[in-house]
Amino acid sequence: MNLKTFVKVGSITNLSDARFCAGFGVDLLGFDIDPASGNYISIDEANEIMGWVAGPEFVAEFGNMNVDDILKLQAENKFPYVQVNAIKTAQILHSNGYQVILNVVILDHTGLNALTDALAIDSQFTHIIVDCKSPQLIPNIEELLTKPSAVPLIKAYDVELSQLDHIIQIQPFSGIELKGSQEDKPGFKEYDELADILEALEVED
Repeated sequence: MNLKTFVKVGSITNLSDARFCAGFGVDLLGFDIDPASGNYISIDEANEIMGWVAGPEFVAEFGNMNVDDILKLQAENKFPYVQVNAIKTAQILHSNGYQVILNVVILDHTGLNALTDALAIDSQFTHIIVDCKSPQLIPNIEELLTKPSAVPLIKAYDVELSQLDHIIQIQPFSGIELKGSQEDKPGFKEYDELADILEALEVED
């Protein structure tokens, strides 16, 4: 299947989600490797899932982990992409030859400053994910993103079924990020919103 826009699905914790998303033709599947995260999955579990899935490329979502730990894990596992939340960490990983996705989480004006800094050196990243947790700051984000970016910007906030056409057609975003969810029990999942969005993004034959 083909989708109308670039799609990354992060926080994959089970094979059901991975296969479901791969079947729709998503571009990237992310595994949250940060032990401090509520969506944590071990490297071994991620590798097992990846062994059963073809199509998407895989992302190690390291979050706020220490750069030395990331370098060690990445040297041992070699994910195609690494994703981190800190610009300095991203720059070090880039200097080591890795394809780096920067995830900018915006909670307050510190996050806006981080986005400004990221856009100033955007060529060091393969993608920048913009995730706004404070709706009142959305106008500030839109103002910052009026200038063109050298790399694709991925929208991770306000990704709703009713907004899809607007997101696809209106710059500056080149794609969206969705999230996986926990299984009720192995092999049993209800997809609901995730399925609705992916189905709406399908390119009709």
